[in-house]
Amino acid sequence: GAPGSPARAPRVPPGCFGLLSGGSGDLDEGPQVLATPRILLSPPPCSPPAPFLLILVPSAPSHAAQRLAVRDTWGGPWGAPGTPPGRTVFVLGAAASPAGQRELLQESRQHGDILQGDFGDTYGNLTWKTLLLLRWARACCGDSPFLLKADDDVFVHVPAVATYLAAWPAAPARLYLGRVHWRVAPNRDPRSRHHVPERLYPGRLFPPYCSGTAYVLSRQAAAALLWAAPRVPLVGPEDVWVGLCARRAGVAP
Repeated sequence: GAPGSPARAPRVPPGCFGLLSGGSGDLDEGPQVLATPRILLSPPPCSPPAPFLLILVPSAPSHAAQRLAVRDTWGGPWGAPGTPPGRTVFVLGAAASPAGQRELLQESRQHGDILQGDFGDTYGNLTWKTLLLLRWARACCGDSPFLLKADDDVFVHVPAVATYLAAWPAAPARLYLGRVHWRVAPNRDPRSRHHVPERLYPGRLFPPYCSGTAYVLSRQAAAALLWAAPRVPLVGPEDVWVGLCARRAGVAP
């Protein structure tokens, strides 16, 4: 542009502006209000062409070594010959100290792949972390046909996953793919971190659900889960909650 003129800002999907400014994005209606937590750090939104596979990795603020291992192995780098068009984003809660937050800010500036919500990074908040990653994917990378959620302590053969997904003649409309747990009973022990009170889920068995270790969602399935989220109690564990949302939305694993 002309000297002194402002630089043109990169194109950002309108939904991403809403999410990053504290709006609810695509979750407005339902029996419970699930407000988007304040976002402390966010990677840039996806720019066209959208990645074929968007990889979202829940991680803890203290897991810098795990994130580095993922970046150096199955989670990147992207763009090299023979690698599927993809992108990896790590999803975190709040750091335990100001020093820890400063380290995360530096890591975010270096790698540009940190999405951080302003909530405690605890096991009990994994459901909120999953909700945040689904919202960010929808608002800021909504044209990606597939989403892979994987923990930071697993190894995923991403080329094999991408080849499998690309081999479908047409992208499955509502794909929810992973290792399926069948006929799992709720844990009623209040001393367990997996405890599910009867007031939240009175059923005898959970519906089938994919293990939270790693699963794939099509864009349409992820949108269906977001529609269901305000209509489903925030039950932990996180993968059980995803399965309950899937059942509410009519998505079968």
